[in-house]
Amino acid sequence: MAHPQIAVFARLADGNAKPLRKLEGAKTLLARTMHGISYDPIHDEIFSPQAFGQGVLVFRGDANGEVAPIRVLQGPLTQIANPDKLEIDPTHDELFVPEGNKILVFDRRASGNVAPIRVLEGPDTMLGADAIAVDPVHDRIMISGTKVSRQQQKSHLLVFNRTDKGNVKPRGVITGPKTLLSAGTFGIRAYAPTGYVLVAIDGPDYSGPYEPSAVGVWHIDDNGDVPPRWTIGGPHGMLKQPRGIDFDAKNKSVIISDKVVNAVLTYYFPEIF
Repeated sequence: MAHPQIAVFARLADGNAKPLRKLEGAKTLLARTMHGISYDPIHDEIFSPQAFGQGVLVFRGDANGEVAPIRVLQGPLTQIANPDKLEIDPTHDELFVPEGNKILVFDRRASGNVAPIRVLEGPDTMLGADAIAVDPVHDRIMISGTKVSRQQQKSHLLVFNRTDKGNVKPRGVITGPKTLLSAGTFGIRAYAPTGYVLVAIDGPDYSGPYEPSAVGVWHIDDNGDVPPRWTIGGPHGMLKQPRGIDFDAKNKSVIISDKVVNAVLTYYFPEIF
C-alpha cells in the first residue's frame, strides 16, 4: 500500500535524492488516492483531493511534517463524492473539482459543508470528467475524460468557457484517431500565457503490458480530430503511465511524474513558453 505523503524536492534534484521536507501523518488526513494536487502560488497554498473522506484538503505552502490542514471542504452540500483530481484558479479565486459527469466549482476559500458556486453538468456537456485544466488568460477550461455509451468508449478533450454552468455544449471537442486519445487521459495542465495545454496519454493497451506513453500538446483553440502539436515521450521514450504535469517557466521546462517508472522527469521544452 502506498504511503500517503506530499514530498518536496529541490528543483535540481536528480537520482535517488532525499526530499527537503514531507507532509505526512495522521493529522494531515491525507490518503493514498490523491492523484492530483494543485499549488496556488499567489496565496501559497496546497490543495489535495481526499477520496475516502469525500472532500478537499488545503495546506499552507510551507507545511512540513504531521500538520493538520488549514481548511477542509467536505459534506453533502458540496456534492463531492469521489474526488481524484482538482485544479485551482488563483486569479479568479476558484477551485474546480471534477466529479464524473459534472464539474463542481467553489470559491477558493470555501471550507466545511458549503455548496458549489456553479455546476457544469448535463447530457449536452458530454462530460466523463477525469482531470481539468484552467486557462485564466483566455477564460477557458479544458477537461480530459472518457464518455461511455452503449456503442463505444471514447476519450476526448472538451473545451468550455471558464464560467460555463448547467447543461451547455463544449465550444471545442478534440477526439478521433489522429489525436492518439485511444486508451485514456489522466494528467492535464494549461500554460495560460501561450494557450497551450499538456495532456498525459496512456499507451494503446492500458489493461496489458505497459506500453510507451506520451504527453501531448494542444492549443486551447484546437478542435476536432487534430494530432498533438508536439509530444513528449512516445514509442522510444521513458514514459509508461504519465500522471502529474507541471511547468518551470523560468527554465522553460516541463515536469512529469510517472506511475510505472516511479519517477519525476524534467524535460527542456522551450517551444510552449
